[in-house]
Amino acid sequence: MKFIDSHAHLNDPAFDPDRGEIIVRLPQAGVTLSVEIGCAPEEWQPALDLSARYPAIIRAVLGVHPEYAPKLTKEGLKELETLLRSPYNTAVGEIGLDYTCLETAGKDIQHDVFTQMLGLASKTHLPIVLHVRREGEDYAAYDDTFSALKQNWTPVSGRPHAGVLHCFCARYEEAKKALDHGLLLGINGCFTYKKNEYIREAVKKAGADKIIFETDCPYLAPQGKRGTRNDPSNIPLIAQFTADYLNIPLEKMAHITTKNARELYGVK
Repeated sequence: MKFIDSHAHLNDPAFDPDRGEIIVRLPQAGVTLSVEIGCAPEEWQPALDLSARYPAIIRAVLGVHPEYAPKLTKEGLKELETLLRSPYNTAVGEIGLDYTCLETAGKDIQHDVFTQMLGLASKTHLPIVLHVRREGEDYAAYDDTFSALKQNWTPVSGRPHAGVLHCFCARYEEAKKALDHGLLLGINGCFTYKKNEYIREAVKKAGADKIIFETDCPYLAPQGKRGTRNDPSNIPLIAQFTADYLNIPLEKMAHITTKNARELYGVK
């Protein structure tokens, strides 16, 4: 069985001691591809460099995470547009709205940068990797995100999927809106946590054919490994938990999600 980690941060300092060892061992764990997210200006080139060093295993996605919106300059926007055209880059992300970090990045600048990122995605004909995080039980961040998509985004054409709602942690109401926009749902360790039955039920209703797997490593290790450093080799654990919950054979789950991820990122 072959799996893809559709969202990782292997350039995080947590992997400085053994980054190369982890990457070269991934095929042994059944993970044939890991997508490295460069979500701040200082992360863009390192993400491309990592893909260039391990082209058979790593691909990059570049963008500006909402928390880092204040870091984007006019020069940086021009640089990003150029880097997005690299053969090692596969999408624009992670981008979106995060209302848990308003002290660092207020709503106005988050919305402004998000609009610019959607413009770049439309201009470069690339899919998007969305980051949306709500404050408590207030789902306004999702409402505002979907509104921005309608107003400022032309979805990539010629691919079965226009993007992914990374780290899906919401209700079926939000899942349905994401699916209506042509987005997949990114499933990671959060899906395995005992308190998150509402996420599992939303995914079950959405359907297994609408998901891809991710780790968001080094964060969000799956249940049983919580508190440890996450890495792409944990994808089979997340897949097994999801397959069991959805009552789908693991092999079929691997096939569906790997196909979805390859179609999303345009990777053969």
